[in-house]
Order: sequence, then structure tokens, then C-alpha cells
Amino acid sequence: MADPSISQLEKHIRRMAADSANVVFTGHAEKQMRKRHVNRSMAFDVLLRGKIAIQPEPDIKHAGLNCRMVRYVAGMNVAVVVNVEYPAPDLVIVTVIDITKE
Repeated sequence: MADPSISQLEKHIRRMAADSANVVFTGHAEKQMRKRHVNRSMAFDVLLRGKIAIQPEPDIKHAGLNCRMVRYVAGMNVAVVVNVEYPAPDLVIVTVIDITKE
């Protein structure tokens, strides 16, 4: 099966993130969110309305692709790196970044 397009991945992420039961935050992501003052609501906003900023790439620790979704939310440019095993419903939040300070 061919890799999904960026558009397909964005639609899949939005559809799956609409049900929070499909989304898992890693310990690293939770730590980075606290450090960068990003709450879960902001992270979900990025997943539901953001765009994939750079070409998705494979992850060493997880199967699937890491997709960097970005969106301006609550006064900051936030990136959420989400691991997607397309077409499986589970989304794993790998990390969260305040790209304004990057």
C-alpha cells in the first residue's frame, strides 16, 4: 500500500482527534506541554484545525509516521508531533513545541 498523502493524513488526524479516546499523550509530550505552557485543549485545537508543516517521517520508537501539525492558538504558534499508523485510529502525541521560540 502506498503512503498516504499529506491531505489524507490531515483528514485522518482531524477525524480521529474528534474522539479523545483515540489520542494518547506520551510522558515526554506531557512534560514538554507543562514546560511550554500548552494545555490539552490547545493541543487538541492543533490536531483538529492545524496543518502538517513538514513532510511526515518514520519514527524509530513507534511504527507509522510522525506528522508535525502546526497552528496559531492562544497567542502562540504551537506544533504537535503526532505518530500516525494510517489508517489505524490511534494517535500518539510524541511532543509539543512552542515554535515561536524555536
